[in-house]
Amino acid sequence: MTFPDNGYNYGMRISSLKRNLTGILMLLAIVFTSACDPRQTPVSPPSDQPTSTAVMPTVVVSTPAQESPLIPSEVPAAIVVNGEAVPLSLFQNEILRYRDSLASEAIQPADAEIQQVVSDFLIDQQLLVQAAHQAGFSLSDEALQLRIDQLVSELGSGGALTNWMQANHFDDAEFRMSLRLAAEAAWQRDQVIQSVPEEVEQVRAQQIFASTQAGAERALNSLNAGGDFNSMAWEYSPESGGELGWFPRGYLLYPEVEEAAFTLQPGTFSGIIQSAIGYHILLVLDHDLAHPLTTDARTSLQTTALETWLADARANAQVEIKLP
Repeated sequence: MTFPDNGYNYGMRISSLKRNLTGILMLLAIVFTSACDPRQTPVSPPSDQPTSTAVMPTVVVSTPAQESPLIPSEVPAAIVVNGEAVPLSLFQNEILRYRDSLASEAIQPADAEIQQVVSDFLIDQQLLVQAAHQAGFSLSDEALQLRIDQLVSELGSGGALTNWMQANHFDDAEFRMSLRLAAEAAWQRDQVIQSVPEEVEQVRAQQIFASTQAGAERALNSLNAGGDFNSMAWEYSPESGGELGWFPRGYLLYPEVEEAAFTLQPGTFSGIIQSAIGYHILLVLDHDLAHPLTTDARTSLQTTALETWLADARANAQVEIKLP
């Protein structure tokens, strides 16, 4: 990805979540939104699904299930995470759901890639669920049934929910299990992302950005001769003036640029910094040890925090893949 001299500005920022952990579950990740405590609810968006002719049992909509182990030990496992099984049937149906979500894509991923994506998702989900249980949170059967009843009310009938289940490869038992897993994983996810504070150390900076080294050297020579940084920044980037705004550590796409920004004193400018997209000269305008994060910056840090948490959890987990 490249940027012209006059079109940079926000190109270095991470503007959205890089990975949606609950993407494969589709609607399941939001079905608790209107009924549970916000700390217990997943928030990923639903996806349109093609219909299926598979015959499934009608969903039970009014009789709470009895308390029982989440995954019976005798059920064949696809993956075992820290001694807890992910059922083979759940894995196989997640494969089907994931394939359905890709139906409109012109280029379909290979079977091995699909299997890897689904395996990674289910492992991450299981790690989050296990951490939620260790922290003392689990979704009760009563809360689960209450939400299912409310879903039926919202959809207009139990048949409407049953039709959705049939189209998305669910029977009643797996639907309940998947709802519970989604809710408990989301609770732990929220604990992780809520640990990111609203105010952190940040720098406000402006830059002169050139796509060539010669252009950057001309700018630096002019600055050293007493040229005005702001005027030159607007000359090189007429659309933005090189304004980068406030940003925390771990937010810019290019760490060499970010490192220089946090090293410089306010009012001073850097030498030429080379990145993968060009050449930068930074001017630090301000440095605050506790500056409010923008929504975009906090989302980026929350994503990084979640990815770091999952990487650490995976590194310390015992995972056994039982697939052929």
